[in-house]
Amino acid sequence: MGISYLASAYQNPDRPADREYCERRYDEACKAAAILMSRGQLIFCPIAHSHPIAAWLPDAQRTSHDFWLKQDFALLAKADRLIVLQLHQWERSTGVAAEIEFARDNGIPVEYLEPEKI
Repeated sequence: MGISYLASAYQNPDRPADREYCERRYDEACKAAAILMSRGQLIFCPIAHSHPIAAWLPDAQRTSHDFWLKQDFALLAKADRLIVLQLHQWERSTGVAAEIEFARDNGIPVEYLEPEKI
C-alpha cells in the first residue's frame, strides 16, 4: 500500500477569509485522515499540515491558492493516489480542482470518498 494524498475543500468559496469555515474543514479533514490511518492507510493530509501554519501567515498568503498549491503539488507528485474527500462544497474548491487536474496530468489515480462512508 502506497501513500495517499487526502485532498479536501478548505476555504469558503464565497468568503475566503472566513476562519470559522476553515476551522470546520480542518476538523473534518483531520477526522477523515485519522480514520483512514487507523485502518492502516498511509495518509498525507495537506489541510492537517497547513492549517496550523496558516495561522502564522498574513491574509494574502493564507488565502492564496498559488502559495498553497506550490506546497501541495510538490507532495502530491510523490503520492501513489489522490483521495478527494467530498466535504460540503468540495466541487466548488479551486484547490481541489487543481489537485485533481495535477493528479490526472501526472498519472496519479484519483478516488472520491464521501465522508459518511468512511
